[in-house]
Amino acid sequence: MTNKAKQLITDFKQNGWQTSNLYERLFKLTSNSGDTFYFAAEFLKIFDENVTIFNDILSYVDKSQFADLINLALDILKRQKNENAESVIEYASLQFPELLHSNLEYIFDLKPNASTYYADYPWRNLANDKIQTFKAKFISSETNITDKQKLFRCLLETRNLETINFAYDYALNNQLFDIENIEEYLVAHLELVGYTKRNGKIENYCQNIVRHFRFNNNYFSNDRPIHLSKKQHPTWNLETDETKYKFGGILEDDDNNPFIHLVTFDKIPYGLKISGLSSLTLGIHIRELNECGAVFYQHDNFGKPSKIGEIKDIEICLDLPIKETEISFAETPNRWAFQNWGSSNSRENLFRLGGEPTWIQSAEVLVCPISNEKMDFLMQLDTDLPDIENGEVYFGSGGICYVFWCDKTKVSGFIMQCT
Repeated sequence: MTNKAKQLITDFKQNGWQTSNLYERLFKLTSNSGDTFYFAAEFLKIFDENVTIFNDILSYVDKSQFADLINLALDILKRQKNENAESVIEYASLQFPELLHSNLEYIFDLKPNASTYYADYPWRNLANDKIQTFKAKFISSETNITDKQKLFRCLLETRNLETINFAYDYALNNQLFDIENIEEYLVAHLELVGYTKRNGKIENYCQNIVRHFRFNNNYFSNDRPIHLSKKQHPTWNLETDETKYKFGGILEDDDNNPFIHLVTFDKIPYGLKISGLSSLTLGIHIRELNECGAVFYQHDNFGKPSKIGEIKDIEICLDLPIKETEISFAETPNRWAFQNWGSSNSRENLFRLGGEPTWIQSAEVLVCPISNEKMDFLMQLDTDLPDIENGEVYFGSGGICYVFWCDKTKVSGFIMQCT
């Protein structure tokens, strides 16, 4: 079977992007784990410059084989710079961070993906016994300031609350960063890893569950190339439960600023930090979101929303309501619990309920306009949703809509990020 993988490597070496049926042949390899690993390993050995087909294949490499791919990548990086080897470290830190943990001291010295926002991802979910080495290095007088600053970010990535408090207090008390408002700067770092400060305490602002949205097979347009199809990547094909929820449509029509329906939870999904309501409807003035920024809604005892503040006339953005459908939710495997917007490259399903936000820019946790407290992250919607006239709904220039919730005041908040 590896003959197909060998031939594709040979053809790509000779013809590059002109290789016939490149993606069709690539994805056919994924039905066989041996072919998948062979292609990834051989590509890694041959090519230095990163191309998207290599990143694509990494989502199909089995966990046991990913460990071998990591060893190969580290061996290459010992000798020379290799963008594909660095991609292996990046994708492993998202999908299987535990496979990197035995090599973290070496990775710290090697610094793959230096100067990128995912350079510190390998420390994600590090076990407590392994954290101690890096805590000791962090506070050591022999560690230079640049390494201390990196270690601060690495320790936050562990998502261990005791460790996060330790790193935050040390950074604050020792003025680790030469920033005028260091507290605000440190909180911004906390929010990148799912934590914030409320009433003087560091707390998680994320839900206790993570689920992926699952749409009907014919909901999205089928005219996309195979590598961008919303059917190809594993995150589009997760096994769902039987509960269906109404998605899309209109709550209140308005020529200049329609109030569009996002989703109605006739029954609150188990695990969400939503109390005192038997149902919840989420809606948004999408034109106002895209043109003016964050919008907030007060929910009544039945979970129905009404906008906080004046409803504005928006004559520039002409976004239409989302096409109606029913959605269900799939329990997210550990492999896809963390997703990176840049790495997904429009391939992965980024429609998510709970978990951590897939930030495009810096973290931007909303503050409830009534309680004046940081809100909890509830869910996110990616761009490219079909609208009621078979066009596409965009958040900004093609970003993500983030939904927040304040359970104390029953307020929902929405913000958008894009490039």
